[in-house]
Amino acid sequence: MSSWEAKIDINRVFVLQPTRPLTYFGVGAVQKVNDILEGLTQKGMGNILVVTDNCAYKASGAWDTVEPALNKHAKSWKHYDKVRPNPTYDNCEEAAAAGLEMKADCILAIGGGSSMDTAKTAAVLMKHPGKKSVDFYEKGEGINDAVPLLLINTSHGTGSECDAFAVAQSDGEDKPAINSPHIYATYTIEDPALTATMPIKQTISTSIDAVNHALEAATTITTTPYSFGLARDAIRLVSKYLPQAIVEPGNLTARYWLMYASAIAGISFDLGLLHITHAMEHAMSTHDAKVTHGDGLGILMPAMVQEIYHAVPEQLAELLKPIVPDLEGIPAERDKVVEGLRKWFNSVGQKTDMSDYFTEADIPALVKLTMDSSLAKMLLPLAPIKADEKVVERIFRNSL
Repeated sequence: MSSWEAKIDINRVFVLQPTRPLTYFGVGAVQKVNDILEGLTQKGMGNILVVTDNCAYKASGAWDTVEPALNKHAKSWKHYDKVRPNPTYDNCEEAAAAGLEMKADCILAIGGGSSMDTAKTAAVLMKHPGKKSVDFYEKGEGINDAVPLLLINTSHGTGSECDAFAVAQSDGEDKPAINSPHIYATYTIEDPALTATMPIKQTISTSIDAVNHALEAATTITTTPYSFGLARDAIRLVSKYLPQAIVEPGNLTARYWLMYASAIAGISFDLGLLHITHAMEHAMSTHDAKVTHGDGLGILMPAMVQEIYHAVPEQLAELLKPIVPDLEGIPAERDKVVEGLRKWFNSVGQKTDMSDYFTEADIPALVKLTMDSSLAKMLLPLAPIKADEKVVERIFRNSL
């Protein structure tokens, strides 16, 4: 089998370091919120803005621990619970206004990517009075500071708890991203028990999200041996433990390894970045809000792999061998890989066609949304092939 290491440019200098948050990981880790809040109050940072959606923070069980901890240790706290999937600029600005009104010293977010992205954007806005979300997401305004963040993750797909990115829905048809070291969390809590009540559909889609983070991060032109190694382990763990979590939702060992896989995939793409599938999925969920992030990525991934396999066969063979065994890392096995990937996705309940959401008639609009988006302008140049309009159109068509 050809070696992926041979493709690494040993003359390119990269930063080898973990991401910023002090992360508490493991079953029972949510109890650490007591120590964290007590320490923040002792440092004069006891005014806490809590950011959540309207249900997951309770359904996960996190609130059973967090609310008493806030009442015991915080000087004051206020709850913003209006986070929605694919949060908008308005959501972020509303949360920031709530924080400014109470003079919050830090933000505690509970949930998945949407809660974390809202909290990160609000944290930036609170330190830049008079600025709007659009200034940072679309106008290139520099991020000079942010309110400290404590992120309690209730998902095993987002990676947002480990990275320096946030995404929000613009006032138009775009979902741009911001990236700054100022929006690394100060503290992150990863407690697998908080994911045990996730619905099966969400369990699947978030796990597929983690697989895609890993697969893209390991095949960008900016990947590194560190991000590749993390990505490879993440895919192996999801392929092993997702089937267990589907059959036994309360299996905390399976949830532990899925959450760990998601975290290291998040670190992987924080360093190695992403490319085609993320740019295209954002167009899908902008065009139809019913498309969840992980589901959209799963639908697109086989067709995307079909496009890039000839350019990075060694990397993809190494990454996907837990799913498609006996790969040699040669371009000629592309069809075998795509077929094997579709078969595995179908076996875990992940669709690989977008017929539930779109038809042939939607493709021109999806292609235009993708190519016009600021995220695509950031990510498509990082792909291992020239990801032009024709490639994007072909992936959408092959995903029907």
